[in-house]
Amino acid sequence: MHLKRRWINRQIYEYFAVNLGPLLGWRDPILVYQMGRVGSSSIRNSLFRCRDPRTRLVLMSHEFFPIRNRDPELPAVDPGDREAVRREMAHDRQVFQQFPLRRKISWLWRKRFYRQRIHDAYVRRGDDLRVITLVRDPAAHNVSLFFQVFDQYAGTTIERSGYGVDDMIRLFLERCVHTRPLTWLDAELKATLGVDVYRQPFPVDRGHAVVSEGRVRVLVLRTELDDGAKAQAIARFLDLDRFELVRSNVTADKPHAELYAEFLRRVRLPDSLLDTLYDSKYARHFYSAEERERFRARWSGRPNGS
Repeated sequence: MHLKRRWINRQIYEYFAVNLGPLLGWRDPILVYQMGRVGSSSIRNSLFRCRDPRTRLVLMSHEFFPIRNRDPELPAVDPGDREAVRREMAHDRQVFQQFPLRRKISWLWRKRFYRQRIHDAYVRRGDDLRVITLVRDPAAHNVSLFFQVFDQYAGTTIERSGYGVDDMIRLFLERCVHTRPLTWLDAELKATLGVDVYRQPFPVDRGHAVVSEGRVRVLVLRTELDDGAKAQAIARFLDLDRFELVRSNVTADKPHAELYAEFLRRVRLPDSLLDTLYDSKYARHFYSAEERERFRARWSGRPNGS
């Protein structure tokens, strides 16, 4: 059985697939599992549109269990990153407590009937898993995520806040949890799936690699790859004859696009934060020394990072 997904709402299909799919014998899911704001929605939505029957079971999650409930003492988390994970947990607890009741119920509903069902039906059972995850320049990730969840930091939407760019930059630098992309692969993916993407060298020139552990295969993609290269890597990984990547949920296409562009032009990161981001295990593994220096130069506003 393969529903004609172009006829129905994607979210309805996702709930159907994860709650009833296992009862119908649907196995071998494709799991788009990654931190937010790395281009994952484009991949998930493009796979949803794909008519190849091998893409019938496409699921996506940023986390299986709330950040606030993570255990920073898990062996998967490097000792040097545990304090950063504790800060993430504290921030997530504070954000959730401030949610209005309706939003809490919506969040808990999706946790119970989508994310937890994915884990119970496929991860915990030990099924064969094909996982796609993405990595991104951590500063670019943080800026994009800041705009996506601005209300969690300001208590209101961008449009209602009345914030100018200077106010937003100040809020970003003072309140944003900048270490989240540095810890996600260990505290989330490794802790849940048992796959350590750091255990083998990453081909920075190619920008993608497959890491396998037992019955789990993970395709790691750099967001900075062009869409054609991403599509080819995904098609090879999933053994698809044809796959086209169409972008969606792009910050630059949203109502506050001009404000976002002005923010990018004006924001400057302090050296201490640049050191944290680009001297990290994460940045050193997925980006060359030359690329990290370019990132530093871009976000410091100094030519060649001088």
